[in-house]
Amino acid sequence: SFLMDKEEVWALLREATEEVRQRALRGESHFTERSPRILLTGTPVGLGSEKVLRLIEESGASVVVMENCSGYKKAFTVEENGDPMGAIAAQYLQIPCSCMSPNPGRYELLGQLIEEFQVDGVVDLGWQACHTYLVESCSVQKFVEENYQLPFLQIETDYSDADSERLRVRIEAFLEMTRQ
Repeated sequence: SFLMDKEEVWALLREATEEVRQRALRGESHFTERSPRILLTGTPVGLGSEKVLRLIEESGASVVVMENCSGYKKAFTVEENGDPMGAIAAQYLQIPCSCMSPNPGRYELLGQLIEEFQVDGVVDLGWQACHTYLVESCSVQKFVEENYQLPFLQIETDYSDADSERLRVRIEAFLEMTRQ
């Protein structure tokens, strides 16, 4: 969603899919059965903002699913019922985004993803100045810890690499909690 040329997006997706397919056929993976399975939630991750995703995976964990603006929640089907524009508008108003309040759909989706992807921990990413996700972070943490007893890490950062090593230390400490 960070690229304007959709043909380029499709080409990149085809290339990445084929690379993953070939690695799977060769039995190659950076991860093992013991690698912590992480759900990354919060603000979008894309070109120029992949720092946290990269740090999590460099630290030995596998981000198995992302629930954010550019992740899982944007995939939906629309039930038309005779008014296609009205149906699309209604569906968009039901997307479990942090800018919707109240937002029970986000907690329902998080629960489904935690169970379906058998996650070991949840990392909540908030970009500085993306206040709606930062405001929801406390209630997301409470939901994850009370309902699933999973370790939770909230990260607030920006697009620069200035805090990368500080974040790496926090992520590595968090991953130790997932392994216990």
